[in-house]
Amino acid sequence: MKQRSFFLFCRSIIVKNPPMKMPKTSLIAFVFLFVASQTHAQIKFPVTNNDLRNNLQKVIADFPNGLNDIKGDVTSRNPQTIEYTTLLKFDGAEENTITQYISAKPIYSWQAVLLTTEDFEEATKKYKWLCNQLKVMTIKMGDGYTFSLNGNYEAPTESKDFNTSTFKLTPAATYLPKMKIEVGMQFYFPEWKVSLTVYQKEREDNERGDINDDAPNP
Repeated sequence: MKQRSFFLFCRSIIVKNPPMKMPKTSLIAFVFLFVASQTHAQIKFPVTNNDLRNNLQKVIADFPNGLNDIKGDVTSRNPQTIEYTTLLKFDGAEENTITQYISAKPIYSWQAVLLTTEDFEEATKKYKWLCNQLKVMTIKMGDGYTFSLNGNYEAPTESKDFNTSTFKLTPAATYLPKMKIEVGMQFYFPEWKVSLTVYQKEREDNERGDINDDAPNP
């Protein structure tokens, strides 16, 4: 509507004031700049959530250290895993924890629950928001390296109890070559949980390894 009013205004000036001629190229340039400025003002780009980014940066940066800097107290222990609290102040999460998988070489994962709801649409909205956040996020490591997160949004469906979208560091960090960041939306009757998980996958599904060195993938 604003653009139409502007064009009508320009036409009225030209019609009412024929002696005041403006070069055609100048008028076109002026109109183009006005339209471009209006379009730019109407486009809304996703804004990175600082709470999410800052905590995700701390988690990823601490992975080579076995998450020791953010690891809290042990909450449970069994033959396969050890569960820990974390020292992160993650206001946007309902809870966040660390899991250690027992193997010849310890494997860790960090997970946070961002929403618990019985409403599928509400969970879907949060899940999509989280994926969009990761797509526009820049991760800055202490060694001066900067990474973006590359992945595809997988739309959730109510017929599936477990929906995921997986992202990875781009470019791949040499010391974290198989780092995965996973957005999940899982149904635990009667609720949906939207979660964020970071883990270092030991090997891809098509790779073979010593069965004695295996640990469950997070």
